[in-house]
Amino acid sequence: MLNLRDKVEKVSEEISIDEIQRALERIIEEAQGKVTKGNIAYNLLKEIDFNRKLRSHPLVWKAIDIGNLIQDVRRSEYYKKLDEKLNDILKRGAEVEDLREIKNLVDGLRNRAIDYIVKKISEAEQGLRHFHRPGCIAKSEGRNLYFPGEDYTKESLSWLAYGFFSSIAFGDSIGIYSENDRLMFDLKQLTRRFGSKFRIEPGILGISEDEKDRPYAALLAFILWLVKKLSDEEEVEIKALVQSILDNLRVSTISLLFMPPKKEKWSTINLPRLDTFIDEWILNKRSRAKIEALRDTLKNFVAVARRTAKRKERIREVENAIDLLISSYETLCKNLIEHGSLDLYAMRKLMNVIIDIAIKYDIKTFLRPLGLVVGRDRLA
Repeated sequence: MLNLRDKVEKVSEEISIDEIQRALERIIEEAQGKVTKGNIAYNLLKEIDFNRKLRSHPLVWKAIDIGNLIQDVRRSEYYKKLDEKLNDILKRGAEVEDLREIKNLVDGLRNRAIDYIVKKISEAEQGLRHFHRPGCIAKSEGRNLYFPGEDYTKESLSWLAYGFFSSIAFGDSIGIYSENDRLMFDLKQLTRRFGSKFRIEPGILGISEDEKDRPYAALLAFILWLVKKLSDEEEVEIKALVQSILDNLRVSTISLLFMPPKKEKWSTINLPRLDTFIDEWILNKRSRAKIEALRDTLKNFVAVARRTAKRKERIREVENAIDLLISSYETLCKNLIEHGSLDLYAMRKLMNVIIDIAIKYDIKTFLRPLGLVVGRDRLA
């Protein structure tokens, strides 16, 4: 059964009494011999990093209007009582029971923040927003983007938000979600093995710096990492987990949540079953080897281009050319993943950009891996 509040609560960290004690000790120490003014509650929340605790999921916090949320929290009775309590402690000193009372008040503020988020999610008259589907905007912000009479129920909005809050992030810009419960369970198990609840560092999954803000390229890199992990891993339990993820990715519809630093580029990418792509380009060893050779060639070429740019002090213009190169690669990955077929125009553009950079900056390049990808013996 859907429990949205429970899901929202899980993406915000609980604040321990030890954290509160350490923060209170610092505030008391700083206040020694000084006349305290203003609200001390603000100082305490800053010391315990209250804002960051609310946003432990790297994508979820981007979608929440933290400014308005904190304003709502500070208008609460809990905040007023916390400030009064702290001012009283600074006058008379802290006692053991004070810690428990402060902990209860801080928990009250956290619950207030969670209730605020759930309320905003459930406001059906506002329509879709980023915490329902990244890239969407509410009716009040763009009525002309909605069809006449297009309405959403609280239940449908809650389901959309539930999926977003359940996602796993690859770094700070890309997330993945599926309605396949087994796939999501396995992804969460994988995430925990890397010491987190919601986020895996892109580099751990074989996703390069140039791929981490490109959703299709990142997904391709992740799938290649799964296959390599399956081959290299010796621990039976991890091997079974990776195999399960790969099997379920193959037969599941998934959503890629793309939330780069520039908000106007946010989007939700819905992908159909990946069986055609995985069967033809991943499970087929010869095809996979060609894709891997292509990626390696691009990475090596980009590394040489950057070193050359630094030496010739032409970093900005080379970076612009590299951005165009990676964009062409992203288009290539998009067609491979969505349709299991090569976009020959993107491939030609990829080659043209490489040749242009190589000639312009006198860089040696090797194009055979690119040519092999379009070879007729791909599925041989």
